[in-house]
Amino acid sequence: MINANPTVEAHYEVLEAEWKSVDGSLDFERLVVPTGNSESPFHRWFHLKEAFSVDLLPVILKKLNFDGRGELRVLDCFAGGGTTLVSALEQSSETCVNATGIEQNPFLHHVSSTKVDALRAGSQLGQQLETAYKEVVHLCDSDASLVTQMPSLSTFSNEAYFPPHLLSSLLRIKAAIQRADTSVLTRNVLLTAAASCVESTSRLRRDGRALRYASERQPREPMEEFSARVQQMIEDAESARPTSGFGTVLRGDGRRPLLYVDESAKKDLIIFSPPYPNNIDYTEIYKTEAWYLDFYADAQQFRSQRFKTLRSHPSVRFSDEYEYESSSDAASVRELLAPILEAVPDDRYATGRKQLIKGYADDMLTLFRQCRRIISDSGRLVYVVGNSAHGSGDALFVIAADLIMARLAELANWHVDEISVARNLRRRITNSKFLRESVVTLSPV
Repeated sequence: MINANPTVEAHYEVLEAEWKSVDGSLDFERLVVPTGNSESPFHRWFHLKEAFSVDLLPVILKKLNFDGRGELRVLDCFAGGGTTLVSALEQSSETCVNATGIEQNPFLHHVSSTKVDALRAGSQLGQQLETAYKEVVHLCDSDASLVTQMPSLSTFSNEAYFPPHLLSSLLRIKAAIQRADTSVLTRNVLLTAAASCVESTSRLRRDGRALRYASERQPREPMEEFSARVQQMIEDAESARPTSGFGTVLRGDGRRPLLYVDESAKKDLIIFSPPYPNNIDYTEIYKTEAWYLDFYADAQQFRSQRFKTLRSHPSVRFSDEYEYESSSDAASVRELLAPILEAVPDDRYATGRKQLIKGYADDMLTLFRQCRRIISDSGRLVYVVGNSAHGSGDALFVIAADLIMARLAELANWHVDEISVARNLRRRITNSKFLRESVVTLSPV
């Protein structure tokens, strides 16, 4: 077992001592991962490995005494697959819910907004899906003129990844959906079903950090996969309970919610799980689905999307400029980050790691400042985040995002109510107690 950098560990001990930190494993260990999502209506429409559980929001509402309210205004700045929004709308039989999400990734925005719109559409969507599905199958079986243009992403041209006959079927399904005479929502639901088949009909898999080639994998037949997923969607739509709530997912930069949310429309609960500072680039992870649905026309658009993301990864070289440097909090942020930056080993990754640490802090400070302006006086902000180990051997150090974010939140006029440690991560690598995932609750000062 490797000892993490002792100076950084001592720095975190001092930080954590300022706040109430508790063992939250009984409440949250199963909820900071997507427990139950693959079986829950609407949530199961696309598997997002990085999502939290469908059951997390109800537990948080209960802990905050927000359950049973007559009205609840919720904001998720990193909507992802839409777990928060769908879960919030599922509460609307008892509460008047207004749920807003923001998502930068074009494919994930498509998934989350489609789920929300479908849930709000109610049971009549089921029959529309059934009719449109039959037309898609008929077109795939009988229309030789369907245009099945290959996405320009080279991954699709690799026959080891995508067997040609299966890729042809997958592309015909998309072309048939686009030609079918149906509503925008029904088409988006069917496109979501088709995109959810991309991984299972290839020899690629997401392992949590990147797309990997799995030579032993047996790709599945696209139409069988598509049909099974559409049948699930029809079942979910037909059994959907009426919702009086309002939900929307906006495409944009979650770090700057004031670009999309009226400052006067105060929120009761802001809840999000941002990308963790662990080098994972979600533009890359979900690129095949995004290219399949034509969200990128060329490599330049794809690269441009990477530069729009939270600075949680060094996949591109972001600008070495940081807003906090010219703010009144510059000295406090430098003091917070100095021991961590000093622990970065002087190797070929040094520049990227230091930019990640400073860029992530800069983005989080901007986020907390903007969220502070749109929270109600009695509101709360809850974030779920995981810490990560970087380097190796004697040069290993941990980026404790939960604590770094808590200190940045204080600078933005939030009070840290509680740091609830949900679970420990990969403790076999290092003895650091700060390699963990936490649920942190803030209240406005």
